[in-house]
Amino acid sequence: MAPRVWLVTGTTSGIGLSLITYIVSRGDKVIASGRNVESNLAHLKSDSLALLELDISSDRDVIAQKVKEAWEVFGHIDILFNNAGMSAMKSAEEADDDYITKMFTANLFGHMTLTSLLLPLLRSSSAQQHHGSTIGFTSSSAGYVPLPFMSHYAASKAALSTYVESLHREVSPLGINCVAFECGGFPTHLGQPRHPSASVFGTEGTSIPEAYGPGLGRLAGMFAADPMAYMPGDLVRIPSVIYDIMTRTGVAEHKPWGVRVLLGSDAYDSVKQKCEEMLTVMEEWKDVSKSTDREGFGGTKEEYLKFVSILD
Repeated sequence: MAPRVWLVTGTTSGIGLSLITYIVSRGDKVIASGRNVESNLAHLKSDSLALLELDISSDRDVIAQKVKEAWEVFGHIDILFNNAGMSAMKSAEEADDDYITKMFTANLFGHMTLTSLLLPLLRSSSAQQHHGSTIGFTSSSAGYVPLPFMSHYAASKAALSTYVESLHREVSPLGINCVAFECGGFPTHLGQPRHPSASVFGTEGTSIPEAYGPGLGRLAGMFAADPMAYMPGDLVRIPSVIYDIMTRTGVAEHKPWGVRVLLGSDAYDSVKQKCEEMLTVMEEWKDVSKSTDREGFGGTKEEYLKFVSILD
């Protein structure tokens, strides 16, 4: 089988960096993209690993040109892995429009733009070569279980995972599968500023209203007491799991396709608790939820429930 060709974003550190080196070790080829990749990753360049300067926060025309450049590197692309992103802590009250726009562009809009521009090429490639393509996204369990003072980060990741679910339904009939990896805590640089001003993307220099101090203090204190207890993820182990799922080999070979896959014990345990709690709340409010139906409504159609199922 010919080597697969990957395009991966956000590769200068963390999950992205771990993944691109693993991809090459498995005999595939990868276009490692991100900001300042030449200065950070020049030592990794080889016949199997190419570098592409790509900031997913760029304008659509700029990203379109980068997609063209990426496609020409190895002549095609089989797998897109949208990994770039950012996080930060701010109260909802103090976050301004600039902060919110940058957060959603880095975690959602940029991925949407890149994906939409690459999809026509992936569709054509899948049809011509008679094999499927895969589009993956690094999301977060925070989309299920949002923490206070990270409302914008959590909202951007919840939106991303929802986008992936819908996208998968659109493109899976065309031979393209999609998956959101909803990660728990990993020791990455995700919380570091994308720009020099820490007041924009961090907690330093923020003007958090005094009333929120105790709440932020409790949250920070919980993590500060034993940081690694809240980051069970292993950057050495995650690349092989992502690779297997994206290529439907190894640990994923005999499993049904998972559109949203939790990674990390903290992700699994917290989301399981949230789903169980949601079912409890739903049952308590079931009569109210159904009280708005029109008179004589015969119940939700089985066809609709099957159509929206996440199971293949």
